[in-house]
Parts: sequence; structure tokens; C-alpha cells
Amino acid sequence: MSIQQDKWTPAAENHANRAAKAIDWNRLTKFPTIGIIGGGQLAQMLYQSAISLGIEAHLFASAADESAPKYFRDITRASSESWTPPEIYHFAQKCDAVTFDHELVSPNIVRELEKRGCLMLPTASTLELSANKANQRQRLDELGYSLPPYNICNTLAEIISLGEHWGWPIVIKPSTGGYDGRGVFVVENESEANSVFNSLIAHLPFVVEPKLIIDAEGSVLAVRSTTGECLAYPMVKTLQVDGMCREVTSPGDFPEAITVEAQRVAENLASDLDAVGILAVEFFSIGGKLVVNELAPRPHNTGHITIEANITSQFENHLRAVLGLPLGSTALRVPAAATVNLISSSNNQNIIPRIPHALEIEGASLHLYSKSSRKSRKIGHVTVTADSVEKALAHARLTVDRLSGLELSEG
Repeated sequence: MSIQQDKWTPAAENHANRAAKAIDWNRLTKFPTIGIIGGGQLAQMLYQSAISLGIEAHLFASAADESAPKYFRDITRASSESWTPPEIYHFAQKCDAVTFDHELVSPNIVRELEKRGCLMLPTASTLELSANKANQRQRLDELGYSLPPYNICNTLAEIISLGEHWGWPIVIKPSTGGYDGRGVFVVENESEANSVFNSLIAHLPFVVEPKLIIDAEGSVLAVRSTTGECLAYPMVKTLQVDGMCREVTSPGDFPEAITVEAQRVAENLASDLDAVGILAVEFFSIGGKLVVNELAPRPHNTGHITIEANITSQFENHLRAVLGLPLGSTALRVPAAATVNLISSSNNQNIIPRIPHALEIEGASLHLYSKSSRKSRKIGHVTVTADSVEKALAHARLTVDRLSGLELSEG
């Protein structure tokens, strides 16, 4: 069942350089300041944990960011969506450490800031690997991890040849620009492949895979500190709809051997890639065997459930790891939990009048992202804890239905 044949250790020099810049709590006379680049819901939830830890938090946000800027006291707004290096450097200089709301940040800019003495976590090398699907697949292949069958394609002819070889449909993933399920295209024939290729040619090369029959999808979060301490969260089961995560249940109903193996692999990946903070590892279970699908070096949608379900949330542990604090327990503190994402059904959906009715559901916790409504946009999530996964999931779905107006009150 092992999905790793050998182990690669990052250059000792890189680790030593980062360790030299890590926060030394013995020398602090005031609480450190954490900088967060990107102003989405992950930054919003990181800020909630920063408040509990007494950590000062500064935000670097673009003009389009809606979630986190409503709550942060200290905000730097980018002059444009392109984020100039001097702007980010000026921001990073004010912080003891900088982390990220998403991985769509130029690794070259992060690397330059590292050279200038800024503590950027995760590092440029980790971001570079995660933000490029083609590089990520090739690197994981070199490290010996089990992956879905794939080819790296630079031409339409290569893609069509694979479709004929494997049989349609096939899956096309542009190497850059996608995250959290975005940028995954299932194409049924040569014509659809041509359309995807021409519309996304700026994101070459493409990772191309056969359409697999998957038993289940799951995720494990590993968290690794600047000190090298590393822990894995229990494996969760995920449900994807149209390339977007819709539901997460914990504990996932995988065989124990699969769960143990997934946690081991996630911890090994965090070490192999010298990751700091949360590293989300998404898996496919195929015929009772695990394969690694994708990585994300940041708090992750599949980890939102940890806020209510686990002793230490992914957000608090991410901050602990970046700041070099002892990691908190990742164990479950409830028998079961389920998270269902709230997806807007229209461009002007108003859920506010339905909130009281939704929160009547036993065990329900609501997390809204302060985003304007837009059709098919994720605007929040609901987590329900219960004594069984089945009950938690049923109640979480009901809560989302009430918020969306799909379940009418009888009262």
C-alpha cells in the first residue's frame, strides 16, 4: 500500500538559512507581527486565530478582495492586481513573518524578498512547486510518490493523441492559474479539447490525465513548524461537484490502513518539500490504493472543518508553525462533523433573513465570508458536529438548504 519508494531531503543550506531567520521568542519584548498576503476568507479566519494568540496581523490585499479587509485594522492595499515587488517588500519589512492567503503569488518576488532578509513562509521554493501543476507532478514523481497516470503536454496534437490512446473523456489541467478545484477540465472529445487548449494557451504546459474511476476522494492536512515539528490531522472525506469542494466529513470512512498511510504520506511530503505551515494533500482512493492528486501549502477548504471538529484548528496551527510555536493537538474533539459549503445561487441572493432559521439546527456553526453574492460563488460554509457522520452531514445540508431558501420553515 506504500505510495512512496524513496525519500529526498532538501538542501541543508536552505533549512539553515530559514532557521537563522526564524522568530526567537526568547528575544521578544512585544508580540510578533504576522503579515498575510491576500484578503480572502482564509485571511479572515487566520485573523480570528491571531486574535486569540495575541498576534498582531497586517494584511496585504488587492482592490478586489472583499472578505478580510472588513476586519483587519492594519491593511496595505495594492495599487493594482499585479502587485509590484516594491509594494510587497515595503509591506513585508513591517512584519516579523509573512504568510499567504493563496499560492497565486510570484515565487520570484518571494525569493527576492527572502534574499533581502524577509521571513516568507511557505518559502519561494514551496510556492513554486505548488503553484505549477506540471512542476508539482514531475517533482512528486521524482520523489517516488504514487500519482494518477499523466502526461505533460505542450501541443494540441499531444492532447488529442492521449485522448485516442486512453479513450475519451480525458482531464486537462493548465499548469498555472488554478486552485481549489478551479482549472480542471473534463473534455469529451477532440472539439472540446481544442476549445480548452485555445482558451488557456497562456497557461501551458498542461497536465493531462485519463478520466479515472475513483472510489472516493480524501484529504490530509500536515502542519510543520520552523522547528521541524510536524503533525498530521485525521483524514477527511471530500465530495467534489463541478470541480469545487462541496462537502467534507470527519472522520472519513476510509479503512484504517488507508488513513494511517495518508497521514504518513502527508507528513513525509511536508518534510520532503521543507514546507512550513499547513500543507494540504488531496488523495484519490482507487481500488483500495491511494494516489496523491494535488498539494496546497496553506490553510485549505478541506480543513475548515477543524475549527469545530479538532482540538486545534488548521488556522491556529498554521500560525503556530510559521511563528515557531509548539503545535497544537490535531486530534478530533467530537465524535463526528460535517462541513457543507454555501454556494450562491444567483447574483443578488440575500441570505440574511434566513440566518435565524438556519441556526436553529442543532450543532450548526455558520461561517460567512463577507463576499458579495455571485452565481456559483462560494460565500460561506456550515459545520455541524454530532454523534455520527450521517447525522452531522444531514444537519449541515439542512442548514445550507435553509440559508439558500430551499427548505421552507413550517413555523
